[in-house]
Formats: sequence, C-alpha cells, structure tokens
Amino acid sequence: KVLKVRLETLQFLYALADTASTEHHHDSINRSMPISSASSFDIPSFSLLSVQQGSSSTKENGLSHNSSHIKSSTSLQKLLHYSNDNETSSSSKSHLHSAMNKINEIDNNTSLQRDADESRILRELLFGMQGIETPRLLANDSNIDRCTRTLITRFLECGWLYEKIRKIINTPTSSLVAQAFIANLSSELREYHRLISVIEQQENIPGMVSLKKLHVWMCTPIQRLKCLAAIADSCHGKKGGQLLSILYMHSQHGDPLQQSILYPLLYNCTIPIRDMIVEWICNGIINDPYQEFFVSTDKMIGEEKLWYDKYTLRVPMVPTFLSMEQAKKIWITGKSINFLRVVCKDRTMLQINKTPASSQSLFQQQRSTEFQDMIISIYNETTRYLRSILDDKYQMMDHFKAIKRYLLLGQGDFIKYLMDLMENELNKPANQVFYHNLQSLMDAAIRVTNAQYESEDIIRRLDLRLMYVSPSELGWDVCCLDYKFDGPLRTIFTEENSLRYMRIFNHLWRVKRMEYTTCGVWKQLMKSSREFTAIPEISDMIHTCFTMSNEMTKFVQSVNYYIMFEVLECSWSDLLNKLMDAKDLEQILEAHDDSLLKILTRLHLDGHETSQELAKQLRCIFDLILNFGSIIQCLIQCVENEIKARKPYQQQQRHGTYTKNVEPVRR
Repeated sequence: KVLKVRLETLQFLYALADTASTEHHHDSINRSMPISSASSFDIPSFSLLSVQQGSSSTKENGLSHNSSHIKSSTSLQKLLHYSNDNETSSSSKSHLHSAMNKINEIDNNTSLQRDADESRILRELLFGMQGIETPRLLANDSNIDRCTRTLITRFLECGWLYEKIRKIINTPTSSLVAQAFIANLSSELREYHRLISVIEQQENIPGMVSLKKLHVWMCTPIQRLKCLAAIADSCHGKKGGQLLSILYMHSQHGDPLQQSILYPLLYNCTIPIRDMIVEWICNGIINDPYQEFFVSTDKMIGEEKLWYDKYTLRVPMVPTFLSMEQAKKIWITGKSINFLRVVCKDRTMLQINKTPASSQSLFQQQRSTEFQDMIISIYNETTRYLRSILDDKYQMMDHFKAIKRYLLLGQGDFIKYLMDLMENELNKPANQVFYHNLQSLMDAAIRVTNAQYESEDIIRRLDLRLMYVSPSELGWDVCCLDYKFDGPLRTIFTEENSLRYMRIFNHLWRVKRMEYTTCGVWKQLMKSSREFTAIPEISDMIHTCFTMSNEMTKFVQSVNYYIMFEVLECSWSDLLNKLMDAKDLEQILEAHDDSLLKILTRLHLDGHETSQELAKQLRCIFDLILNFGSIIQCLIQCVENEIKARKPYQQQQRHGTYTKNVEPVRR
C-alpha cells in the first residue's frame, strides 16, 4: 500500500515537471523571436536533403518523448529501490516490475494519441490561418492543454488579420494611389499564401511540422500581418496625397520590420503622384482622373482669371514628405506654362531637363536631392522665360512707371496743366459734365506737356472715366483718370486693382484740388490787396483772411508732402525692389497687391474704424477749404462793388463838388 502511494505521487510530480518544461520552452521561443526579412514573409526552406535529415531527426525527435519517459521510468525504478535490500521482498519486486510496464504502456498510448491530436490541430489551423472558419477547432476547448490553446489563439489571429486585409483589398476604390496600395497588399497576401502552402506540404510528412515549430516559423509573419492590417485600416478610404501622408507617417518608425514593410509600399504608391508632378511641371497638363493630385483645375474659368482661379493648390492633398515651398513651386511652374500658352499665346518649347526623378527621392529627400534638383531646375527655367516675356514683349515695368506718373500724379506738369484746362468744366454740376469735352482737354494737355514724349501704347491706354453722379456732386467729384490694360497685363492689373487705383487717384485728386484752391485764394488775396486798402474798415478782416489762407496752405502742403514722399515714394521704392527680386508671376502679384494695400492703409482708405474717422475729419477740413475759397471770392466781389459805389463820392470829394443828383450804385 505504501508502494502504491509512492508510485502515484511520483507520477503526479512527473506530470507537473513535463508541463513546466513545455511552458518554459514556449516562453523561451517568445523571447527569442527572430527578426523579419526585408521584403516578405519568412518561408522555411526545405531542400530534399534537409527533408531527409529532418525526417530522420524527426523520427528521433518522435522517440525522444518516449525515450524521456523510459529514462524517467528507469530513474523512477531507481528511486523506488530501497538501499536496504533486506526490506524488499521478492513479491514486492515483481509487483513493482508489473507496475512499471503498465506505466510505459500508458505513456506510449498517450504519446500516440498526442501526436494524432496535434496532426489534426495542425490541419485545422492551416485553414484557420487563411480566414476559413474551423468549427472543429476551438481555442477554449477544455480537452486541449493551456499551452496548446495559447498557440491556437495566436495562429487564429493570423486568420483574423488576413481576413481584415482581404476585405479592404476587395473594397472598390477610385484612386490610382489606392490601387497601387491595394496591389502591394495583394502581393503581401500572396507571399503569405505561399508560406501556408509550403507549411501544408511539409505537414504531410509525418513529424515534419509541430505546433512549436509552426510557432517559430509564424512569429515574423504574425508581426508582419499586424503591421499590414494597421496600415490598411488607417489608409482605408483615403486617396492621393492623404494616403501617402499616412504611409509616410507610419514609415517614420524605429522598428526595422515596419520600415521594411513601408518603404516598398511608399515607393510603389508614390509613382502615380510622381508621374502627375512631372507631367504638370513639364507640360502643364493635369492627368488626374480621380481628383487625388494636390493641384486641381476648373475648366469653367477663362483666361482672364486663369492665374487666380483656374488652378488651385489643395493643401490637404499635399503629401507630408513635400514641403509647402516645394508644393508652391510645383503649382506655380505648371501655371506659368499654361499662362504662357493660353494668355501670352507663346508655345515655345523650353530647353529643360525632363528626366523624371525616382519615386524614392520624393520621400527620402534627406538622402537624395534628385527630386529637389529637378523641381528647382524646371521652376527656374520656366519662370525666367515668363518674366522675360512680360518685360520684353509686354513692357510690364514701363506700365508700372506710367501708372505712377499719371494715376499717382507723379507727372506734375501734366496734372497742373490738366487742372487749369478743366477747372471751368469741373466746376459745373456733375450731370452737366460730358466725357468728350474732358477727353479733348486731356488730349490738349498731353500735346502741350512732357506727356507727349510717352510711347504711343501708353498714350493710347491713358483715359478718363466719369463715375457715379449724384445731384449734389460737381465735376471734380466724378472725374477720374484711368489706364486701360489688356492681354497678360490684365492678370497683373486686375479690375479690383483698377478700383483701388481709382480710390487712390480720387484722394490724391482731392488733395491736389485743395492745393489748387489754396493757391488760387492766395493769388486772389494778393491781387486784391491794394484794393483792400481803399476800405480801411475791413483791414482786420482781410488780415484774418490772409492768416487763415496761410494756415490752410501750410496744412495742405504738409498733407501733400506726407502723401507724395512718405506714402507714394516709399511704397514705390519698396515695390521696385520687390519687382526686381521677384522670380515668378506669383511674387510679382503679391508685391503689387502689398504695395496697393500699404498705400491705402497709409492714406486711411483701408476701411478700418480709425482710418474712417481720420478720413472723415480730413474730408471736413477739405470742405472748409472749399467753403473758404468761395467766401474769399464773394468777399473780393463785395469789395469791388463797394469800391465802385464809393468811387463817385470820392471824385466829388476831390473836386469839392457836392450834389444831390448822384444816383446810388446798386451793391
């Protein structure tokens, strides 16, 4: 009875030791997980020689478990033998030998049953690892030991990941980049199928594949499937630059396995965008059937708005591995080509290097400058040619200078003579001022002043415009100089910019009118100064008028100085510097717009609350100056009438003749 209890105890301890050794081996496999290959799933190599060797070794391995049991049984026999032979009887020895034989028989049957169960599990697992349901294989089967259940769960995870990726692949997509991405995922799944096929072939050889071997082989493929599933899930539904940005974000990872997966994906998915970029910057053509390029086109826009509205930079579609500066250069280069062809009617083929950069150079710009060099080379050549066309053929700088001379009142002799000629006409109510009358006066001013030496093109573009007429306005308020543009110049001097120039001109014209009025008042006062002495009673009033006239003249001169030198000249100098440094049309337009906005702001015409208040006060002062000029005219007229009325009395007083028959002079 004591022997039987000891035997059962030792069997229990042996079973615990076997389970512990199995779990220790499983943990050691997890700790020593191999690094994945650089390109695809690791596939175990089985040559004919290795199969034969593996077969023999497998047979030995197959017996190793039994032999271990035999060794254990032998050691068990030794443990059960007592050192004192006197205590052991012959009957107990025979009982012990029969018990050991039964143990060996049970162990052999258990080993055979275990091999049969493992083979069945392997066959079911190969289906489950391909996403095929296996109802005969359950991870929570109580008849399967815990270690095997853990392995089964891990293998079935491959099937779940595989099915997740396969569903994303089978989802219809309308994107060239997404199609390239799906093609790469399909290639990865084919490699995974190849691995499963090789394992299935080896599984037919008895003892060639075991759960532990399969676990070692599948460590890297499982990690690879996890990475692919995560990438596919984050990229699902994305296209174009957005998809590339996600792939690039995943590639910025320290894990070599993830980098080895992402770099081939990025390389293949970047090819469609690379081709679109090359086609755009070399030929100005957008070949984007699925709206995934970061430059979009609107076919409804005509040539007048070609540069502004026809081609749009879609910032969300710019891949993150491209800087915004590079994206803008790509955008501007293609626009420049289309601007030359459509607006400038120039179809000259530029001598540029059209060798496309490799796709890898797009997302590995830290290692290679091939893509950057291609962009800069084509950008510089295209924009340089466009700038030469604008300067040489369309005389862009000459028109800028003409605007400064005429619309910004820089041609002083012309403006002064024009105001002298138009004074009587502009003093009329606005509804009595006619365009043809003013046009003839302007032509006369051009013929007399230095404006006659301008080119015919500039004189032809110089024009007059009569603005909206209200009943209370005079000709001064509605008359405005204008400058006509056509062709590519309309892109630079747009209708909006023309309205800005009109607002600036009206303000400058009003200031010039104030200057003209104060000068006229001063001349009238000086001309009538001798006549004022004939009426001593108004000497104090005349002195006040002179003082006010001087103050108004000083104020107008100060305003005029501020406008001409601190506003116009400074802005013009900055504009010239920017125009000289501008490399492309976009920079020219930005410099022009900035200059106009700066002038409007400094003239308090930008619409800001403070500017509106200052402009209102300045307008009130200007109205006071005009009223003062009218008062001076009335005063001088009254003085002249008074002098005429007093003249007969003064004559009678000189001659000493007094009479009552002198008729009073109507004043």
